[in-house]
Amino acid sequence: MTTFVKVTIPKRNQVLFEGRVLPTTDSMATSGEFNKEITCEGLLAFLHDSTQDYYALANNDLKSFLQHMIDVHNRQVDAFKKIKLGQVTVTSPSDNVYKSIDDSKTTYETIKDKLITKYGGEIRLRHEPDGLYLDYMPEIAIQSNQEIRLASNLLSIKRAIDPSAMYSIIKPLGARAETTMQAEEGESDISQPRLTIETVNAGSPFLISQKLVDQIGRVVHSEVWDDVKVAAILKSKGQAMLDSQREIKEQFQATAVDLSLLSGMTVDSFECGNYYQTINPLMGIDERLRIVGQSLDLCEPLNSTLSIGDKLLGQADYEALIKKQGEAIDEIKSRVAAQTAKIVTISNELGEIGSIKEAQSTQDELIKELQEQVQKLQEQTVGDQYYEGSIIDVSEFQGTIDWSKVVNAGLALSVIRVQSGSSHIDTKYSTNITNAISAGANYAVYAYFAATDPSDATVEANDFYNRTKAVVGSSKEPRFWMIDVEADSTRGTLSSSVTAYMNKLNSLGIPDSKIVIYVSNALYPSIDARRTMIWIPSYGINDGTIANSTKPKYPYDLWQYTSKGVVDGITENTVDMSTQPSDRFKKSYLVKG
Repeated sequence: MTTFVKVTIPKRNQVLFEGRVLPTTDSMATSGEFNKEITCEGLLAFLHDSTQDYYALANNDLKSFLQHMIDVHNRQVDAFKKIKLGQVTVTSPSDNVYKSIDDSKTTYETIKDKLITKYGGEIRLRHEPDGLYLDYMPEIAIQSNQEIRLASNLLSIKRAIDPSAMYSIIKPLGARAETTMQAEEGESDISQPRLTIETVNAGSPFLISQKLVDQIGRVVHSEVWDDVKVAAILKSKGQAMLDSQREIKEQFQATAVDLSLLSGMTVDSFECGNYYQTINPLMGIDERLRIVGQSLDLCEPLNSTLSIGDKLLGQADYEALIKKQGEAIDEIKSRVAAQTAKIVTISNELGEIGSIKEAQSTQDELIKELQEQVQKLQEQTVGDQYYEGSIIDVSEFQGTIDWSKVVNAGLALSVIRVQSGSSHIDTKYSTNITNAISAGANYAVYAYFAATDPSDATVEANDFYNRTKAVVGSSKEPRFWMIDVEADSTRGTLSSSVTAYMNKLNSLGIPDSKIVIYVSNALYPSIDARRTMIWIPSYGINDGTIANSTKPKYPYDLWQYTSKGVVDGITENTVDMSTQPSDRFKKSYLVKG
C-alpha cells in the first residue's frame, strides 16, 4: 500500500500506469518453484482511503459540490494523497437539484453515486509536478491518428455482442404521491405507490414493442422518472425510451502491435480512453472505437491485448451490423468464386498439354526413384559419422571434471564457458578446454553476455576470442563460439549490441556459421535470429527429464531442456543438458572429424 510502481515508455516520456502495490500472493508449485504475484491499483484508489461526512447543498453547482468532497478527503489522508480540483466541465440540469451526502460511503463511492451515475461524465487523477489533480469531464479521450488495421498491426480480434439487457416491454413509473400512510407506532413510513400510465394507456401499465417481442420474446423492464407527476408525460418518456433503447453491448478483444514502440515510428501509442480507427473488412469493422481496457506484457512489450469498444447499440444499429457482416461475407464468397473459376480455367488449359507430358512421366519417375536411393545411401554413410550421446554445457560451477569418464559415458557435444562479461574469467575454462581436447571430446566455447552497449559488446567479443585462442593454440578448434544472452544489460540496445558482438568475432576470423546465439524466450524477439543458429532454454518442471519439460516458444536449432542433468564424470553439481538438434546443427557441429 506504500510501494509505488510506474510503467513508462522513456523515449516518449509517456506514463502508461502509475499506482500502488496491493498485498501480494505467494505460492509454490509441486516442483518447488516459488511464485510471487503482484497486483497494483491506480492512483484513483486514493479516493477509497477516505470517507465523507454528512452534507447537504441546495444548488446546482457541481464544481462546488465536488470541491467539498475533495476538501473532506484531504483532511483525512496522507500528504501525498491530497488532491486539487482540476478541470470540471460537466454541468447539472437547469432545474435546481438538492444534493446531499451521507457518512457511510468512501469518497470514490460518493463521487460515483452522486455525480457520475446521475450526471454522466468521467473522472481522472493526473500527476503534475505540484501534486495530484482530479478532473471531471464529459469524456476524457483523444482522437488518435493511429489505425488498428488488419494486415498491418492487428494480430487478432474477437467481437462479443451481449443483447441480454434488451427488453421488449417497458413499465414506466413516475413520482410517488406527496402523502404517506403512517404505519404502526415504532415502524417507518410506507410510501404511496408510484404514478403509472394506466389512465392514459387503456388500463395497462405496460408499453409493448411487438417487433422486439417477435425477436426476443416478452422481456419486461421498469424505468423510474422521480420528477414526472403527469401520466401523459410519463407515457411519452416511456415510449421514447422503448423506441430508442441502446442496450446491446458490443465489445472487441484485440491483440495489436503498438507501432510507437518500434524505433523510427512516429505514430501515436495505444492509451486507454483514446479512440482509434479500427479496420477489419472481413468482420465489417471500419469505425473509430475506444480502448476501454489494456493488458501490458512487460516481458514482450510489443504484444498488447486491448479491450475496444464497449459501446451500446440500438436495435437499428444491431440490425445494420448484422447486414454489414452479411455483405462482407458475400463479398468474400464472390472473391473465392472468382478465384475458383480462374483455377478451373487454368486446370483445363493444363489438361490440353497433359498428353505431351505423359511421354516424360515414366522417365521422371525413374529419375526420382534413383535420387531417393542415392539419398538413402548418403544418409546411411553419414549417420555413422555423427557424435552420439549427451549435449552439455559446463563452467566453473561443475568443479573438477573427469573428461575421460564424460566422453566414455557418451558425449555428443560439450560447450565450455570462457567468461561472464569481460570482468569475470571462468576459473575452470583453461583446464576444461585442455582436458576436453585431450580426451577427444567434441567441444565448443561460450561467453555470458553482459555488455552495456555495442561498444562494450565489442570489447567482450575481443576478450572472448583472445582468451580462448590463448588456451587452444594450435590444438583442435572449438566447433562454434556461443554468445549466451540471458538478460538485457544494454539499456535498450540489445539487438545492436549482439550484432556488434558478432561483427567483432567476424573481424577476428569467426564467420556467422561458427557462431551460435543462446537466448531466452523472453529476449528472442529482441535479437536478429536470422544470421545464425539459435539455442533456447525452456525447462518446464526441470526434473532432468525431457518428458516433463516445455518446448521453446520460438524456432530453435537446439533446446536446453534442464539444468538438473546427471553425467558420469561430473560430481560437484548437476549440469545443463540439451536435445533435439536441428538437421543443420547436426551437419555443422556434430559430424565427426
